[in-house]
Amino acid sequence: MVAAGRYRRLLKPPKGSFFLFGVRGAGKSTWTRLEFPDAHLIDLLDESRHQALLANPGLLALELEALPPSRAVVLDEIQRAPALLNEVHRAIEGTRRRFVLLGSSARRLKTPATNLLAGRATVKTLYPFVPVELGADFDLQRIFRFGSIPLVWRPRTRVPPSKPTSSCTSAMRSGWKRSFATFPDS
Repeated sequence: MVAAGRYRRLLKPPKGSFFLFGVRGAGKSTWTRLEFPDAHLIDLLDESRHQALLANPGLLALELEALPPSRAVVLDEIQRAPALLNEVHRAIEGTRRRFVLLGSSARRLKTPATNLLAGRATVKTLYPFVPVELGADFDLQRIFRFGSIPLVWRPRTRVPPSKPTSSCTSAMRSGWKRSFATFPDS
């Protein structure tokens, strides 16, 4: 384990620009913040920014001109605005700028009109945690129950769980009674 609540991921960033795909909650944004702490972030979940860039993708070029060419740029949720990939293409060609393009849906980018950068960016995938990343916290039963995406995975606490209070227990029992009341007696 790296820090409280964090596990070291096996994924290593490639040298140039790249797409990083993975299911929602896999930790793409968190991994990118840790690997590229000084990168310029463009978060397309910010609806006002997303709408402005959709209406005028050239705004991205203006924003990039204000940055030093050596500074990496992270475009989070790139599948929401595939038209921005033309500007990314121009920036890679013109200034050799490095881009990290995050997305949860590669399928939304694979349309005939989308510029996939023709080899100018590699494609990586961030999968849910694997046993080696979890180390001593790996528990197959727990993974079967909850999965292993970082969004739902929390480091195991070493303190045993407290007993439920009597009001909690009675609430659970009454909920169970209501659940069973809907089934007909046979």
